[in-house]
Amino acid sequence: MGDRYCLCGARLDRSSAVRSLKSPSNISSEDRYFIFFTRNIWIPEGARCCSDHLVNHQLKQEAIDQIKPVSIRQQELNSADVQLLLNKSQIIFENKNKKFNFDDLLGLTDDEYRLLTSLSKDDFNEFVETVSSSGIRNSSNRSIRTAIGIYLCKIRLGLSNRMLACMFQLPDKKTVSRIIDSARQAILKSFVPYNLGFEHITRHDVINHHTTTIARELMCGGASATAIVVIDGTYALEIAQQSISTKNLQFV
Repeated sequence: MGDRYCLCGARLDRSSAVRSLKSPSNISSEDRYFIFFTRNIWIPEGARCCSDHLVNHQLKQEAIDQIKPVSIRQQELNSADVQLLLNKSQIIFENKNKKFNFDDLLGLTDDEYRLLTSLSKDDFNEFVETVSSSGIRNSSNRSIRTAIGIYLCKIRLGLSNRMLACMFQLPDKKTVSRIIDSARQAILKSFVPYNLGFEHITRHDVINHHTTTIARELMCGGASATAIVVIDGTYALEIAQQSISTKNLQFV
């Protein structure tokens, strides 16, 4: 099989043994149809590119901008092909009419992601990838990305479910409520245990990576083996002795 090249000029090969070549990934059908209808460039099925050009299996905008036509040729289409193209064009048209569309990686700018979710676009993509490991699935009325996006919009902006239904073109506020609950359960399962609470971090990490020199001097006379925990005294916390050792802890 002859060598193939990515849109950036890098040589691609299916063999993983060739270390000098970049790891190739297939271009999704969604991207191929999107480029066909927006750029008038047809990318054949099975075309590949460097994995660096993809985010969540979709081409980045800068990668799409690099694509140039290399030849002009005739292609015969049967009735099924024409019907498929019409269906795809309708889907793309409908998605473009949605202002708040998290499924279209090119539909929202980085500033819009920050405004709606408080996360940058890259952070949002990483967060969705993490939460996807919880087992949450796409449904008939929303994708995983949309579910996470709606949940973050809810806690970021405090909008009513009726307003969110209007923004994301969902049937009613009950649908939004179910979507938010699904996203919340997924986040509790795949994100919270590893990023919040006492159990997600060790005492060693607290001492070495989360304690400043000033805190050591003020709280424990500069001792380097003491973990310092500052807790808001407004709330009553019950700390189990068997799960968290209070030895060498300074509570304020």
